[in-house]
Amino acid sequence: MRYVKKLFFVLWVLLATAVLLEVGVRLWGYSAHYIYEPIYRPYDGSADIPYVHRPNLHNARARGGAVINTDSLGLRSLASGTTYGPKGQNECRIAITGDSVTFGEGITRTADVYPVVLERILNRRRPEERVRVFNYAVSAYSVRQMAATLRHRMLAIDPDVVIMAVIPADFDLSRTGTVDRWGYTAHTGTSTGLAGRDSLFKRLLRQVHLTYVLRDILRQHRSRRAGDSTGQAAIAVPSSFDYLREFTSFARSRHLSPLIVLLPSLHQSFSPAFVKRLRQDRIPFLDLGFVVHEFAPERFMASRFDAHPSAAVHARIARLLADHLSGSVCGAATARRAADRR
Repeated sequence: MRYVKKLFFVLWVLLATAVLLEVGVRLWGYSAHYIYEPIYRPYDGSADIPYVHRPNLHNARARGGAVINTDSLGLRSLASGTTYGPKGQNECRIAITGDSVTFGEGITRTADVYPVVLERILNRRRPEERVRVFNYAVSAYSVRQMAATLRHRMLAIDPDVVIMAVIPADFDLSRTGTVDRWGYTAHTGTSTGLAGRDSLFKRLLRQVHLTYVLRDILRQHRSRRAGDSTGQAAIAVPSSFDYLREFTSFARSRHLSPLIVLLPSLHQSFSPAFVKRLRQDRIPFLDLGFVVHEFAPERFMASRFDAHPSAAVHARIARLLADHLSGSVCGAATARRAADRR
């Protein structure tokens, strides 16, 4: 009986400690940007696209504390359930695919995400032409999903300009997981078991803030053992670079104007060899990597625990992208469309 009492006492101490740690982490705010609602659904239009956003979401909590609406296509938008008719005669449509940066992870207001800011700037600069920007970005997408998004999703809105916006991490094809039966993303391939993709236990753990702290500690430990470095590491030319060629060539085959945008990242940059390859392959691109040096780290980050770009960085990206596009791209697309009609 004495040993049983000791066992219960130890269990009680462990439980009380866990509760106190959970309360402490919630007050600290470290894990808040990891918590989100089940906003995803499987996509059956291509094996290369495991999940997309659910359509017609209204004020749903996404990653990074973002509060989002999605339109009828499942794209992050200002209003829930927006639908789109045929493209107007003087309308230019720009479709952007990307990862969590372009989606706007860490940006609470959709109005502050750079595709929306870009649309406002272009419409202000080009009053004779209506510009609409469609944000096809989804968190954790790699360049494989981005290239597939052009083939299987973007064409539905009849775009004139198609953009793939990337950071160095997007060339790791293993970064994109699957989606469980509720609508959360997962990396485990199995759906059964205590830690399986569709495990109820795992779903409950998603709401425990302490688990994210422990997970990040474990990841950092593994990175140190593997000798990974943390700084402005520059990536060379990975084999997944081919998806940029695929994106560009497919766009041109459909008479669309393609553009690759190299977005700023706090921890990695694109190497001169990478940029040289873009030029050699005649892939149109816009390098915005320098923007990371225009902001102190605390101003660049969406929050003190979230390294995604802040609203101020999104505004800067939008202005630079607008400068690149407003010169002739949309106007050329409209002229080409008019010539095709004749």
